[in-house]
Amino acid sequence: LNEPDSSFIFLVGTKKDLVSDAVCERTELDAIRFANEMKAEYWSVSAKTGENVREFFFRVAALAFEQSMIKELEKATRNVAQIGTGNLIKLEKNMMEIPEGNTQVSLNCC
Repeated sequence: LNEPDSSFIFLVGTKKDLVSDAVCERTELDAIRFANEMKAEYWSVSAKTGENVREFFFRVAALAFEQSMIKELEKATRNVAQIGTGNLIKLEKNMMEIPEGNTQVSLNCC
């Protein structure tokens, strides 16, 4: 279905409350098949009854938030410098900056 770094695609069936259960079931089977072909998520909702409306919006918000967090983490990972071939010493760019007004840096250890 929806993958990171791609646009989110949803097929949303509305007006569920206006058709019989049998018609709705047949229509949903077709919609699910079509959504799979599109590599989309299918959601059946009814604004009148509120069925799945909240859940759908939470799903959209969760995917958008997740994508935003992944991009921020990737951005933060790019600002890391590594010394040597091992994974022992990593310096982040902001760790190497000296705060304003502090002209003396202490190199004492322990």
